[in-house]
Amino acid sequence: MRVTADTALNEYAPAVMPWLLRAPVRNNQLLTLLQSRMDGIVVPESDLLMLRVLTGGGALAGVAVCPPPFAMLLSELAEGAEPVLADHLVAHAPQVRRFTGLPDQAQRLAAEVAARTGGTPALLASYRMFDVVQVVPPARVAGRPREAATADRDLLVEWSAAFQREALADHPHANPAGPIDGRLALGGLLWVWEAGGEPVSMAAMTAPAAGVVRLNLVYTPQRRRGNGYAGALVAAVSAAVLTAGLRPTLFTDLANPTSNKIYQAIGYRPVQDTAMWEAG
Repeated sequence: MRVTADTALNEYAPAVMPWLLRAPVRNNQLLTLLQSRMDGIVVPESDLLMLRVLTGGGALAGVAVCPPPFAMLLSELAEGAEPVLADHLVAHAPQVRRFTGLPDQAQRLAAEVAARTGGTPALLASYRMFDVVQVVPPARVAGRPREAATADRDLLVEWSAAFQREALADHPHANPAGPIDGRLALGGLLWVWEAGGEPVSMAAMTAPAAGVVRLNLVYTPQRRRGNGYAGALVAAVSAAVLTAGLRPTLFTDLANPTSNKIYQAIGYRPVQDTAMWEAG
């Protein structure tokens, strides 16, 4: 087993995406990470780390992508891949210390890297992936959903920055403007709930990858919370995704019981758990 590194996104993505598309729901994060950069929604990083884990015969045994300074995102890895991947990272990318993937595999990789560098592996976060096939919209929520418009741009950038400060306080932050601008340019990927003539909550979704979209960036300002806006908006956007013949998914932080409860109340079902581990 060996690891190879690619430097050209337009070569790497076509090489690994067919393999990832065999399980488009489970691999949605990796697929949309790559697709969003291919589509220009996100500007590809000059130092985007793109790895392939290969068997002795050259078949794919795993995919790992790291958009610095964020955690490396892992596909399901073949048995025995973690030591080989750790060897490569320590030799060629020692700055990569955080890994998100299936809980046991992310833990093993962090432990392998830590063993080579004198670190102590630590669990940073646990997540759960959900999907929905029938939405149960909440009742008696004032307002209505609508697609975000260019006029909403500055407010959505402000809310995106606030979301990162609250939900990702212990993790690196991206420039909030870039993803907002990219989604607005493509259209249909940013939504707001409007009540009393003004936006009170927002939700975003990724562009479809093999018929799967992921809802994210769900945010309601503090003074607007407690009115059911976020749940109603996610329900409305999810229903629109289903009507379009696509499959909606989302991730929750297992440390946040409120979001887990809200999404399950509108019909979301658990699919798989993932975790972020750090090599220390």
